[in-house]
Amino acid sequence: MTRALPHLFKRIPASLLNGLTIGVGLLLLTAGLVPLGGVGAAVAASSGYGAASVADVVCPPRGKALSMLFAVFGVTLVTALVHLAHGQAWAIAAVVLGVTFAALLWSAWGKRGLPQSFAMILTLIFQMAAVRAGSTEPAAQIAHVGWVAVGALAMGAWAVLTNRWLAPRFRLLALADSLHNLSRMVRTQAAWTRDRATPDASRSAQRDLLTLIRQQAALADVFQSARDLIYDGAAETADPQRRRQVDTLIHVINLRDVILACQLDIDELKPGPATRAALLKVAGFLSWQADQVATWSACLRQGLPVPDTPAPPVLLAPHDDRSLQSLARRVHHLSVHGEALRTAMLGHQPGPHPEAEGLRSLISPTGWSLMPLRRQLNWRAPTLRYALRATLAMACALALSRVLPWHSHPHWLLLTVAVVMRGNLEQTLARRDARIIGTIAGCALGFALLAMHPGFAARFGVLALSMAVAHAYVVRDYRVTTTAAALMALVQANLFAASAHPVWQDAAERLADTLIGAAIAWGFSYVLPAWEKGQLPALVRQLRHAMGRYGHHVLQWQDGASPMAERTQTRREVYDAIWLLAQALQRTAREPGYAGSWSPQLEALLIRSHRLIGLLAVVRIVLIHRRDDLHTPTAMAAVQGGRERLRASLADTSSPPAKADSETPETRSTALDSGSTQSLPAPHGDPTPWLAHRLSQIGEESLAWAQAAHEIEHRR
Repeated sequence: MTRALPHLFKRIPASLLNGLTIGVGLLLLTAGLVPLGGVGAAVAASSGYGAASVADVVCPPRGKALSMLFAVFGVTLVTALVHLAHGQAWAIAAVVLGVTFAALLWSAWGKRGLPQSFAMILTLIFQMAAVRAGSTEPAAQIAHVGWVAVGALAMGAWAVLTNRWLAPRFRLLALADSLHNLSRMVRTQAAWTRDRATPDASRSAQRDLLTLIRQQAALADVFQSARDLIYDGAAETADPQRRRQVDTLIHVINLRDVILACQLDIDELKPGPATRAALLKVAGFLSWQADQVATWSACLRQGLPVPDTPAPPVLLAPHDDRSLQSLARRVHHLSVHGEALRTAMLGHQPGPHPEAEGLRSLISPTGWSLMPLRRQLNWRAPTLRYALRATLAMACALALSRVLPWHSHPHWLLLTVAVVMRGNLEQTLARRDARIIGTIAGCALGFALLAMHPGFAARFGVLALSMAVAHAYVVRDYRVTTTAAALMALVQANLFAASAHPVWQDAAERLADTLIGAAIAWGFSYVLPAWEKGQLPALVRQLRHAMGRYGHHVLQWQDGASPMAERTQTRREVYDAIWLLAQALQRTAREPGYAGSWSPQLEALLIRSHRLIGLLAVVRIVLIHRRDDLHTPTAMAAVQGGRERLRASLADTSSPPAKADSETPETRSTALDSGSTQSLPAPHGDPTPWLAHRLSQIGEESLAWAQAAHEIEHRR
């Protein structure tokens, strides 16, 4: 299928490709309904189609039909409620507030629940516009609800069909995105390594390290999206391309772990001219590898052959410096893993991947258990507070819309409040700024377009295109989404009531409502807040338990004691928790001073987590790839002791752990003696002493991690 796509379409990202299919579907729906039911039916159906399209996101075919069914039902129900309440102010207020509260409770299911929330809210907004411009006759209203349901159902069916048709392309693009984001992380690693080679560059190295940690945490989300698409159904097909994609993704994730291990070797280097020269060489190699991975991503995306570029030689080490020798061996491992990744991309082995069945456990759930909602039904839960806060803000906006000098589009004010207010202040502020910028641009475009008095077909074409763009960029760049949404709103207003107001008046009203609505959303962000400090102890406990489970699966000696799927599952849980903490750190920077920001403590914990998972990755690599070279009795005892020390350090207890060292992560990310490696044998020799050394580091680092975690969990 990839070869059949035009060259231009090979450059389109998955989100934009999905958005374009939505726009095409709207054009097909309109073309079919205008002869059948007239323009009014087409306009009504398009509003149902547009609201349901919010739930059409890139995801595996499994579970797609159920999520779209929920969206179709929600759109139809909200439409019926709005029309039943028409003409009664108290009933309209009850519907607005009830739908807002119920819709935002869908955010309890996280990323996959949010589209359901906004499908309902957009339906509310669209139908408030429709009832103002439509007939008050019961028969006309029933017909309108029916056409809206037809449009929503058409969107659901179209989404399922196009998702299945584009699934191979979505899988390929997910893999290309994983490679692209990995290349960015490797480039940041190269910058950090280069900073370490510069004298007195501790501050910039610390900044780059935190940037690197955030990128590595963000990779967890990218990799999970790729797992969901690539692992789904991989065990049921013998397609060599599916097997190649599974194998490639596994190698991409493994390469991430080897890069983590490289950092540990750099941490142990002694300062000096030889070290600086070695670090510059390593930084150059990492930059080369980042370029290679980025090139492979582009080739995969465009269907081009993967080039074979020999790795540059990296000669680092004097024979008497064990730390530099270890670093040299790690760079060799990076080169080997990079070549293994390239080989995986070229594989043509038939049959399902041998690990495909076990990897199914790594796919995100597609069911809709009520457990996530139950966990959020308490007074301190962020989802419940968000729903209450947004409902109060919508009540304020609804009351204000009735007293403003203009009130031809009261739903615009409600829409701005609904889309600007997020679950936390940092995202609300970002949405506020993007909404204002995009609305100004969109109103200018809409005014210029409608001033030319385009025909019905042209207006519907613009509506379809703007809907596609708005859908595609909602995560990538919300300013683009807002620009397209403002244009779409003006076109819709013109379609519903073409001669009600001059275009400039609609544009001015849209801009004014945006400014007022953004101010309301911003102000109500401080009502019933759920500041990050209230969520941190639970996130730290989540990371503690995930880290303990991952350590248990890594520090196993018996063959087959921890299958790869179980180990990968626990590693994913660790990175998910680190990603949540990294996001919390970013959000605390925008919170007010009285919220009690814990940024220093969070930074310390993230650095400790970064080192601890890196050490576990090193041990995992040794136990998998150099097992036969280990001295079995010694290695077994060391692994057993390391597992017990890790378990004791990560035990969930209210008493503070014993003090590990007096240094801070700001001055040094580890308290280990950098000279301790000099007594070890050469890295290419017996790996048993090196394994014992890394296990000792795990014990000390886990104790330091427990100290940092205890400060957050028990701070008042």
